[in-house]
Amino acid sequence: MANFDNSADMGKQMIFKFIKERMEEKKITEFELANLTGVPRSTLNRNFKGETEITFSTILKICGALEIRPYFVPAEIDKNEFKRLFFN
Repeated sequence: MANFDNSADMGKQMIFKFIKERMEEKKITEFELANLTGVPRSTLNRNFKGETEITFSTILKICGALEIRPYFVPAEIDKNEFKRLFFN
């Protein structure tokens, strides 16, 4: 069985970078994101720093708050950076 730990780590870094950029675009602070999602600010902070694993539920809440669509794109049609992360 393949080990995708590196892919997961790189993917998380890319996702968190995108989330932070989206927060800047929408002028939403971490404190405001916590209020919008109902996720404690301390939890979000630890998630963003990689100290704790973020839950799928939290990711979906963040997507809702930041108006991001959480699409799953099949590898064969993926044209973005994730293609290079060995997810295929």
